[in-house]
Amino acid sequence: MSTYGPSVTQALHGVALGLQFDPYIAGVTAVIAAALSGYPKAPGSRVLWSAIVVVAGWAVGDGIRILGAPSPGSMYSIAWGVTAILVGYALPAWAGAQVGRRVVHGTGWLAAGAVALMLTPAVSVLADSLSRVALRAA
Repeated sequence: MSTYGPSVTQALHGVALGLQFDPYIAGVTAVIAAALSGYPKAPGSRVLWSAIVVVAGWAVGDGIRILGAPSPGSMYSIAWGVTAILVGYALPAWAGAQVGRRVVHGTGWLAAGAVALMLTPAVSVLADSLSRVALRAA
């Protein structure tokens, strides 16, 4: 039995589920989002489009699961959704875009996509271990 209050326990369970995001959809989403804004002269509108791609990918990959799951509380659902979108989708896309912006000779978008594609499974493996830790803490 947890020594935390019910909302903290719900949040920890939500974080644990959020760390178990869909790596396939997250990978495709991160590649597209990183390539859109991951080159040195990317206009500000590309960052907005990248954010839209991340949110749309999250909605298809994990948002539907959250909406369809019987939720024990709003803290649970919020923690699940925020963790999944930030860790699984936005982090690889952001890291890829940062790398792509530093490429000098015209292939920044390609480097951005490659970094996002390679980072997504790495984050997924690490997140799985962190998910177990969060469940034990709850």
